[in-house]
Amino acid sequence: MGDIYDLFFELSNESRVDIIRMIHENPLKLSRIAKELDLPVQEISRQLARLVKVKLVTKNTEGAYLVTSQGRNMLRLIPGFMFLSKNSEYFEKNALDRLPSMFMSRIGELLESTQLNEIMSTFVCVERLMQESEEFFWYMTDQNLVSANAYVIGAEALNRGVLIKCIEPVNYSPPEELTRKVSDDVREVFGECRKKGSIVDRVLPSIDIILYMNEKEVGVLGFPSINGSFDYLGFTSNDTLFIKWCMDLHEYYWALGKPRDKFYIKK
Repeated sequence: MGDIYDLFFELSNESRVDIIRMIHENPLKLSRIAKELDLPVQEISRQLARLVKVKLVTKNTEGAYLVTSQGRNMLRLIPGFMFLSKNSEYFEKNALDRLPSMFMSRIGELLESTQLNEIMSTFVCVERLMQESEEFFWYMTDQNLVSANAYVIGAEALNRGVLIKCIEPVNYSPPEELTRKVSDDVREVFGECRKKGSIVDRVLPSIDIILYMNEKEVGVLGFPSINGSFDYLGFTSNDTLFIKWCMDLHEYYWALGKPRDKFYIKK
């Protein structure tokens, strides 16, 4: 364990991490690194010596410093720690325990995101996302975070060729006072599109994560609270890495789900 503690200690210094990032792509000599970071040569020399000692950085025959293979490995892990640190207040109340390990190891891909701190922001974001969908609208939720008007928006999306893929709990249906407001015209669209396969549903025994997204943006990615329930707060982003992470997550749960055989919006 001593080696691990040494690595964490060396990566706990901002200047040392800045050095690793700077020479990650292009080897640089000591004087150039000091100039770029606006720090004394003596200080940079000291920090480089520490990084060389733990084998994160090495020096080539031309006297330039470059990142080792191990250094590149560690650099790839830093965004994950940054994401968790940046959102520490959220993760004091919300847990990643139910996140599959393969996605936990990629958690750094969520770094470029913004927190949704109000439930109304989540509701507004979900409906806007559906309106702006051009290719697909995917979601996974324990209950629909939409108004009756969202079914009209959904029908419009289906009519313009958007693919809707939803994952919900087994036997879930929204409140009757919501579904009774759905018009016959909208029900007709949903029924016909289900026949064509442009809206498909799957169910799971329980929902681990809340997710609403289209091809351009993730409207909300929400993790369960410590007690296991959802507060419908989370993260939004249009970053490509964030979107890819969420697409892979949705596909992971999609493969685990079973087709829905009872529909609450039908003709």
